[in-house]
Amino acid sequence: MSKNSKSTITKSTRNIFLVGMPAVGKTYWGEKIAAAYNLPFVDLDVFIAEQEQASVSALFATYGEKGFREREEKHLKKMIKTAVPVTIIACGGGTPCFGDNMKLMKEAGTVIYLQADTALLLKHLETATEARPLLNNRGDLGTYLADMLEKRRSFYEQAHFILQTTDISLSTFEQIINHE
Repeated sequence: MSKNSKSTITKSTRNIFLVGMPAVGKTYWGEKIAAAYNLPFVDLDVFIAEQEQASVSALFATYGEKGFREREEKHLKKMIKTAVPVTIIACGGGTPCFGDNMKLMKEAGTVIYLQADTALLLKHLETATEARPLLNNRGDLGTYLADMLEKRRSFYEQAHFILQTTDISLSTFEQIINHE
């Protein structure tokens, strides 16, 4: 990657929102993009936990999914209002599926759906260290993920770009960002 690509990317005025299923690699790719181009990175779940002074798991336990989603939407709006252009933002798996979150993200930046099949998600989850409240205590996790993906697909597919995670690299994101 040339130094020119770095300066080209920083000229963009749009934030980059990464969306997709849990364990698809939103945080992984967000951190890589941010490091490669010297851009700020925010993980929405971490932002929410800091703002609420409680973990995402604790927020789910205290308020249930509906209460968590209400807080998530409030903090997404706050982040959009305060983020400097260009910030790479890794969203929670359910973020684009509730309220007007997808519309908010599309108006505030470029939304990229990181797409993967259930087998890859399961493989990533085997080595994951973070707690995922919606995936805890599920009998057949593969079936649960497949059902979740089917319910969320129509939201994810509203993104500006859809990338199959097995086929992406930093240059893929560079092309998208420079396209904007």
